[in-house]
Amino acid sequence: MICAHTRIRRMGITHSVQAIKIRRNGELVLLAEYRTFLVSKCPDFAHVRCMITPAIQTRVLSSWEAIANGTTPAMRAIGHTSPVVCFYDSFYKRLFAGAPEVRLRHDRPLTMKRMWQVQPLFRTSIIVQGKALISIVQSIANGPNSNNAIASVVELAYRHNQYGVKMQYYNVVGRVLLEALQECTGPSDWTADLDLGWRTMYAYMMTTMAPIVYHGATNPTDRDRALAKRGRYQQKRTLLRPPTVHPVSTQTTTSSLNSLVPESKMSECPVKNAWSVPP
Repeated sequence: MICAHTRIRRMGITHSVQAIKIRRNGELVLLAEYRTFLVSKCPDFAHVRCMITPAIQTRVLSSWEAIANGTTPAMRAIGHTSPVVCFYDSFYKRLFAGAPEVRLRHDRPLTMKRMWQVQPLFRTSIIVQGKALISIVQSIANGPNSNNAIASVVELAYRHNQYGVKMQYYNVVGRVLLEALQECTGPSDWTADLDLGWRTMYAYMMTTMAPIVYHGATNPTDRDRALAKRGRYQQKRTLLRPPTVHPVSTQTTTSSLNSLVPESKMSECPVKNAWSVPP
């Protein structure tokens, strides 16, 4: 007797997909599940149109230069010896005091000493983090669609993946960043256009980072990095191969098939007359 068994094999395939599209006007657009991910985790910036115009570039750079040089109405009133440090202080104090989401793992009272341990995003020096933040913003503002600008954001995203930073923390950081910028600018100079400019700049960063944070890669290969700078990311798919049939022979004897042999040569089909052929 011949019977068979089948074996289904799984096969992994790695291929790259386009996650970010750059339109002719320079606008960044997230595709497929990456867009859904950004909307759910970073809602305050997911609906901002990521198109940095020359006017936005000029406005944002001028805004930061005024803060860094201490020439804004708010910075003049404060009179801080180091305007940049004043901005960092405003940003991080607001973050730790007004955003409990960034210290979910810590129930003890927050002290200055423990500010260095609140979240992996802030493990390094506050000044170093502040400089990195401004460096990236300046890079984007000076050339938002250049390879160097996108590369800076890509590297930041991979580095923060290693720290375990989640997308929802970026939403909190963005809100606090705008508040700190507004405080250091002053209500008279903080216009709706300036607010939109900074918001657009941050949304541009989040759009670039979202696919990397989505996949969570902590040790990207050179190919991963090269693809990310082009808005493409590798995905792994598991496919089922067609089943393989393996025949198996079993020993049978004539006696085991006796039930299939008619009792006599004269035996007839028991349902022979159960139907009739229509005329």
